[in-house]
Amino acid sequence: MAWIWNRILPKAMRAETTPSARIDDYVAGKIQPDGPGLALAVVKAGSVVHAAGYGLANRRGLPITAETIFHLASCGKQFTGLGIAMLAEEGKLHLDDPVAKHLPLLAAFGPQVTLRRLLHHTSGIRNLYDEDGIETNADMIRTYIDLGCPMAEDRSRPGDEFCYSNSGYDLLGAVIERVSGQSYHDFFQIRVFDRVGMKDTFSIPDRRVGDRRCATGYIRDDRGAYVEHRRTGIDEVVGSGSFYTTVSDLCLYDRALATNSLLSEAGMRQIFTSGRTNDGTPTNYGFGWYVGTDQGGRFVGHEGEWDGFYSYIGRFLDRPLSIFLLSNHPGLDLFEIAREATAAFD
Repeated sequence: MAWIWNRILPKAMRAETTPSARIDDYVAGKIQPDGPGLALAVVKAGSVVHAAGYGLANRRGLPITAETIFHLASCGKQFTGLGIAMLAEEGKLHLDDPVAKHLPLLAAFGPQVTLRRLLHHTSGIRNLYDEDGIETNADMIRTYIDLGCPMAEDRSRPGDEFCYSNSGYDLLGAVIERVSGQSYHDFFQIRVFDRVGMKDTFSIPDRRVGDRRCATGYIRDDRGAYVEHRRTGIDEVVGSGSFYTTVSDLCLYDRALATNSLLSEAGMRQIFTSGRTNDGTPTNYGFGWYVGTDQGGRFVGHEGEWDGFYSYIGRFLDRPLSIFLLSNHPGLDLFEIAREATAAFD
């Protein structure tokens, strides 16, 4: 793997004509070398063509590299989607099962709140991230029961519209645990991360959150200064985004996806296929991935923000190019940086 060190370097040390030098200069113009930054990796035709860190992981002055560990935020939904698809391929569940088949306490949601609709964000259920007292998935299920399994809007029906729901993915996380007989953490550690060799990727709770290579998340205060973001009460809820990882590990993950190592070719197509509402309107969202097209063909991606961490993952399906960005910098436009990286390496 090339380009794995922190890349805020003097111009004289770089070859200015290379794609890596182009993105180095671009990112250097967006951050301060003594402040928070990002890690960036590019995979092209199965090879890592760029993997670099910019800025600092924390106030102790530890530079960001491709091995710096960041919270993946909502980009982690794709792992939940993958886990459900894996269990479906094994015949342990069906995508059109009502969620209550696997979480019987939620029977009041009825038969139309299915796993597929939870995956596509078309279930119509109320999001619970504004409720107090939710610290685990069991708390979330209990709260749904206490509230009578409410929908997001009165008289709304499952499947009527796309409505992004973190809580829906947390219910899917609970389904993975119930169906597999493993904790969410262990399911992915054993079935995905150990298998692929992603040694620095894990779901919380995990002791590795104390690894010195873990970055600190930052936000800005009223004066524009960077301040450390404190963890929130729902950090232990799993399914909607509870993973930590590195861009180096994401490159290994990309190879596993590209070679159908975790799921069959048909299963992978399903993950990257848009859902539809009841009237047939595409949602442009698959199983934890936004899906669409650009001038270069089909494209899938996701973004995330949580606890002062910011992430973006993008993969082109019709040409072999993938972009991974993990950041602790609250002022960066990761889409813009991803576009620049795509232009440099495409």
